[in-house]
Amino acid sequence: MGFIAEIQLVHDNLALAPTIARYPDVTFRREYEETTDDETFQFVSVFSDEYETLESAMEADHTVSNPTRVATFENRAIYRMTRETDLEIVPPRCAEGGVFVFTITSGERGWIARVHLPDRETLSAFRAWSRERNMSFRVTQLYDLSASDAGTYFLTEQQHEILLMAYYTGYFDIPRGITQDGLADRLNVSDSAVSQRIRRAVSELIGATLEDDRTPYMRI
Repeated sequence: MGFIAEIQLVHDNLALAPTIARYPDVTFRREYEETTDDETFQFVSVFSDEYETLESAMEADHTVSNPTRVATFENRAIYRMTRETDLEIVPPRCAEGGVFVFTITSGERGWIARVHLPDRETLSAFRAWSRERNMSFRVTQLYDLSASDAGTYFLTEQQHEILLMAYYTGYFDIPRGITQDGLADRLNVSDSAVSQRIRRAVSELIGATLEDDRTPYMRI
């Protein structure tokens, strides 16, 4: 079954690390990368309302070049930039070993990667790779998917799956890391099915963990 881990990665030469350190209250989310023969393009969402100030910081950031705003929405903007550092957040060798990346968001002078790993050996290999490059590697959360959990016996398999996926992809984060449509695409179900499963799962959790003889509310 494997593990889901939240890993904090810090190094001054990680892409956008200087900008993240300068603006710790701004959330950056790495969307994806595209590599050509000569360059690696990185697409990043920035959740802020002071884009001109941030753009000046990105222009001065030695880890990236040519930051270009390609789309602006109500609470975020998407930038395309060239990665000018060889230091990668999650290297291709980890993907070859079975590491699946849910999200990569900024945090404490670096990046926080939420990933699925097939086994502890893969996690150890990822840690060794990072530390060989003098990168700070800290596991802040680790969830064993094969472990039994008596506290979740009341959830169906579908409810457990949707809550786990929603949590680790940032659905409950502020700002939200993934939309309901995004969850639906990942689970290959309809948008309404995602909504119903989340509502029922949350209702079951509240009923099982909060409701007792002291509950002051009466059901209608």
